[in-house]
Formats: sequence, C-alpha cells, structure tokens
Amino acid sequence: PEYLMDTPPDESDAARLVRLANLLVEPLSQSLLRTHPNDVVLDDPPEDWQEWWQAPPEWISAITDLKTLPESLARLLHAIHALQLTRDPTPIHNPLALPTTKGMSPKKQHEVERMISYIRDLFVANSLEPSAVRIVDVGAGQGYLTRALKGHFPDTQILALDADEGQTIGAQRWQDKGIVPIAHRTVIISPTSLLDVVNEWIQPENDVVVPVLFVALHACGSLTPDILRAFLLSSRQPPATWKPFGVVAVGCCYNLMNPIDLDLPIAAYHLATQMPDHWLVPSSPMPTPLPSVALAIRKVTWRALLAKAIPHAQRSTTPMHSAPAPIPNKSATVPARWSRRPPTLEPAEVSRTGETAELRRLGRLRDSTYDNWETFLRVSSDRLGLDLHGTAIDTVLGRRVELLHVLRCLLGPVVESTILLDRLCWIQTALQEDKSSLRVRLVNLFNQATGSGRNVAMVIAPDFSPSR
Repeated sequence: PEYLMDTPPDESDAARLVRLANLLVEPLSQSLLRTHPNDVVLDDPPEDWQEWWQAPPEWISAITDLKTLPESLARLLHAIHALQLTRDPTPIHNPLALPTTKGMSPKKQHEVERMISYIRDLFVANSLEPSAVRIVDVGAGQGYLTRALKGHFPDTQILALDADEGQTIGAQRWQDKGIVPIAHRTVIISPTSLLDVVNEWIQPENDVVVPVLFVALHACGSLTPDILRAFLLSSRQPPATWKPFGVVAVGCCYNLMNPIDLDLPIAAYHLATQMPDHWLVPSSPMPTPLPSVALAIRKVTWRALLAKAIPHAQRSTTPMHSAPAPIPNKSATVPARWSRRPPTLEPAEVSRTGETAELRRLGRLRDSTYDNWETFLRVSSDRLGLDLHGTAIDTVLGRRVELLHVLRCLLGPVVESTILLDRLCWIQTALQEDKSSLRVRLVNLFNQATGSGRNVAMVIAPDFSPSR
C-alpha cells in the first residue's frame, strides 16, 4: 500500500497527511488504537502473530529490532517511522538568557528560553521593532513566558490571558514583586472572545494600526485551532486599531480537543503524547529503557493484570482505605472537557477505554507501590477492600500487556503528526483562498530529549527566521 512507502523528499504536506490518515485507518492500526490493555489483550491476534504471540519477547524488541517481529507488525512499524514528522529541534543561535528562572523546572527553562529567542529572530526577519508590536500570550498560566518576553522586550505591551482565575492571580503575584507591568485577563477563549478582549485592550494611538503577535506555550486542547480561527477572522475583517502580524503556538493536551476539530478513535488522543524515540538510555551499549519509562510501562502492565484478577477476588475482612479525594479545579472558569464519544459509537466501543469502577477507586498510587508485585497487591487490597494477596503474576500475560501498550504508544507520534499536519494544511488552504502574503510553517522549537514532548510550534508570519 502507498502509505507503507518511504516518504519522497519532495512530498507535499497534504500528500503526507493523506498517507498518515490511511495508516491510522489500516485494520491493524485500528485494532491497536481500540484495544486497551485493561480490557482485552488481543485474544485473537493477526494470523501471522500466532506463534510469536504464544511466547512474546520483551517489549524492547518492538522498538529496536524489526527483524524479530511478525511481517504485518514490522511493516506497520516501518510505516510509522517513515511517515511521522521529524522532531529534531530547529537551530537557534545566540539564545537569550532568561531574566529569572525562579519557579521554573529545567524543562520549562529550556522551552521559554528557546521560544523567546525564536520570537526575537522572527522580529528581526520581518524588520520589526519589538516596541512596535503588541504580544498576546494565550493560556499564559503562571506567566513564565510572559515575564521572559517582558524582561527582554520591556517596551512591548503584553496581554496575558488564562481561563483559570487562580493562574491569573498567581501570575500577578510576580508582577507585584517589581516585574514591569503586564496586562492580565481571565477569559474562556473562543475565537470571538479572544478578539473581543484584544479589541478592548488595544486603545487607539494617533490612528496607528499596531501589529499583534499571538503566542501560546502548550495551548491545551482546541485552544490552538481557536487562536488560528481568531487570526483568520481578524485578517479578513481587520479591526480599527490593530492587525494580526503572526502566531507562534505550541499545542498540547490533545485529549481535550473539541471533537469537531478532528475525529479519531477515543484512545488515540491520549497516545499522542508518547515519545518512544526517547525511551532508551542514550549511548548505552545495550538497548536499555530509561528508569522512568520502565516504571511507566510497569504501572500500565500491573494495573491491567490487576483488572483481570479483580472479578475473581473475595471481599477483604480488613477495613477498606478510600482513595484520596481528587484535587478540585482552582477556578470554575476552566473550560469543560469535551466528550470524545462520537454520536455513532456503539456501547461496546465506549467501554474500550480502560476505565472501570474498580480502577477509578484504586486511583493514583505512589511510585514506590510498584517496587515489587507483593507491595502492589497489598496496597491495592487495602484500597479496594478485596483480598488480592497471593495473586500470582502471569509472566506471559504480562509480556503481552507490555507489548500491546508499547505498540499502541508507537502509534502516538503518527497521531500527533496527523493533528499537526491537519492544522497546517487547513491554515495553508485558508491563507491561499484569502490571497494572503502570510505563510505558515511547523517549527520544532524544543528538544524532545529534554522532556519537551510537545515541541512543534505552528508559526504564521510574513517571513520566517532563517535556519542558521
């Protein structure tokens, strides 16, 4: 099939998007996407898997040696590697130093430093003085990016927006400690509400129409499409006081996307966050998973094995310990989570999400609970009020769960590539229809090896920073 062919060097974004879509609807891809380890462990695997599946190898073979895999699976993984977007970070020379790193994790420092440096280069490429531009930070959170931008562009007016009043208050506390003034608003973003708040913020200045740059560092769910819709609306019906100059938006939390923005199987959106290319210890003589990866796979596997044991367990005679109460949202203004259930989905399909009442009651457990199987059973028994002690670990079943989980994760970069290219082609088409001189590009801003999984920015501008 065409989707299994290597990517030609001159292939268009639209052509690759079509091949990605074909790959995701291929029967084996659909089977993996719709089979959760907590529900089913491929009781009826593909025909060429039969012997391999009876005594499955360790999961690491699936990402290191395609020769050991059944032909259908090896072909699928080859297609995954061939079609997913490359994620090597774009070169940024002379990165700007952060005015402060207080409160930032090393990952956040990396992201903010590279994003403000790219924005600086974007201004240079378009011969714009930063003081002449207005910047709107959408989904600003605690304001790390906002303050770094203000620190390097002190004469630039910046508006920070977030849907959570608690986040806005937290960001303003930093401002109260001597940070130069930044405008803050709490607003649930839609294309119209975004334009309304920008129109209210920008006041007339001697008939000068100011350029506005929209930025977003990890805009959740459909926030990126809404920013893009607002950008298109303001391009087609320019306000009196400002004009859209560009967008630099990095998306995330695809599981919170509005279903109208892209319809994929329910589980696919959660898998889009996976980074299997960065699961192994770099430069190790033997393929060795990172400790965090090994723990994450063990968690999924043991919980799946527990789900199989629960229906056969007896009620415990010891008091049951309830799961910790979930931490409530800080603000009632946080947008609702969109339902991922398509209206035509059958009840049997809805159940294939790994969710059960028992596992919800089990809740999140400390990492130390997964140090050994006996500790995991003891804590689970206490939490669920069941006698799970003495449940033997099924080695073959455990390996099957591990493999199933890893194979599903390997599809994650394909899902995210599909989402990103879908957005790119949509905006390209809209700009072409509008005969706009603006261009759009996907830019790998961050280095995934630092833990910045969502590293691709959607950039719209008249011109781009050259790769140097």
